[in-house]
Amino acid sequence: MIDGLKRPACALPVLLVGLAAVGTAWADGIPWADRLHAFGKASKLVCFLPLFVHFQNSSRTRLVFAAYLLSNLLLLLLSFVVFCSPDISILIGAKSPGVPLKNYLDQTQGFAFIAVICVALAIEAIRHQQRGQAIAFAAIAVAFFANLAFVNIARTAFIYLPVMLALVTIRSVRGWPSLAVLVAVCVLVVGAWGVSPNLQFKMARLLGEVDAYETNTMVIGGLETGGAERLEFWRKSVGAIRSAPIVGHGTGSTKELFANEAAGQTGIRAKIVDNPHNQTLAVAIQWGAIGCIVLYAMWGAHLLLFTEGLSRRKGSLLAWIGLLAVAQNIVSSLLNSHLFDFYQGWLYVIAVAIVGGQLQRRRDTDQS
Repeated sequence: MIDGLKRPACALPVLLVGLAAVGTAWADGIPWADRLHAFGKASKLVCFLPLFVHFQNSSRTRLVFAAYLLSNLLLLLLSFVVFCSPDISILIGAKSPGVPLKNYLDQTQGFAFIAVICVALAIEAIRHQQRGQAIAFAAIAVAFFANLAFVNIARTAFIYLPVMLALVTIRSVRGWPSLAVLVAVCVLVVGAWGVSPNLQFKMARLLGEVDAYETNTMVIGGLETGGAERLEFWRKSVGAIRSAPIVGHGTGSTKELFANEAAGQTGIRAKIVDNPHNQTLAVAIQWGAIGCIVLYAMWGAHLLLFTEGLSRRKGSLLAWIGLLAVAQNIVSSLLNSHLFDFYQGWLYVIAVAIVGGQLQRRRDTDQS
C-alpha cells in the first residue's frame, strides 16, 4: 500500500482528499454540517489506492466488468419496460420517462460508458475473427444507444459521447478511413435526431434555456431551466473565486457563498445550491488555485497511466478502456461536478483504479 503512494496516479487522489480535510479548517463561518458534507463528497477518492493495489494482484477484472455489464443490461431492460408501460412507471414512482432508478443523469453516464466500451470490444473481436462475440457486443451497444436516443438522455452526453467515440475511432481506424468513419457516425447521429422526439426535445429545451438566463426565468413549460441555472451558478462562482483565488474559501463554503449572492434576488438568481455544476469551479471555490493544480495533476497522471499502456500490445485494449473512463469524466465535468457526485464519482474511481491496477499487474508480469 505504501509503495502505491509512490505513483502519482495513486497519490494525487489521496492528496485531493487530504486537501478537502485540511480545507475544513479555514471555512470560516460555515456550519460544520456543510463542511463534513462537502468532505464526504470528495472522500471517495481515498479508495482509489486500495482498489488499485487490490486489482494489481487480482485476476478477477473480467468478473467485475461482467457483473457491471449484467446489472446495466437488467436496468436497460427495465428502462424499456417502464418507458413502454406508463402504469408500471407510475407504480414504481419513476421520476423521468424510462428511468426506473435514481435519475437520468446517472443512467446516461453508465449506459454511455457501457455502449462505447462494447463498440471497442466488438471491433477487437472482429480483429480476432470472433464473429459471435463481435455480433453480441455490437448488438448490446446498439441497444444502449437506442435507449439513449429514444428513451432518455442527459444533455451532457452530447459533449462527452463524441469525444469517446472519436477515441475509439482513432484506436481502430487510422488515416483517411478514420475520417470516413467519423462522417458515417455524424450521418447516423443526424438521422437519429431526425426521428427521435427525445433528442429533439432535449435540444429544443437547451436552446430555450439560453434565453431563460437573460430573462431570469426558472421554469419553462413546467420544467426547470437547467442550462440557464448553470450559467448563473458559473457567474456566482467566478465572483467567489476572485475573492479567494489561492486557497479558496474552505471545504463546504459554496452553499453559504451562493446564499449571500442570492439574498434579495428572484428567479434563477435566487436559487441556492452547494454545487456549481463544474468540477473546476467546485474545486476552485473551496481550495483555490492549489486545489485546481491537484485536480488537473490527478487527471493528467491518470491520462498518462493509460497512454503509456497503449504502447503495450497486451494491455492496449485495457488502456483504451481506462482512457475512455478518464475522458468521459473530464469532459462531463465541464457541465457537472462529477467527481463529487455519487454515481459518476464512484464509476470513475472504480473503473480507473481497476484498469490501472490490471495494467500494472501486466507490467510486473512482463518484467519478471
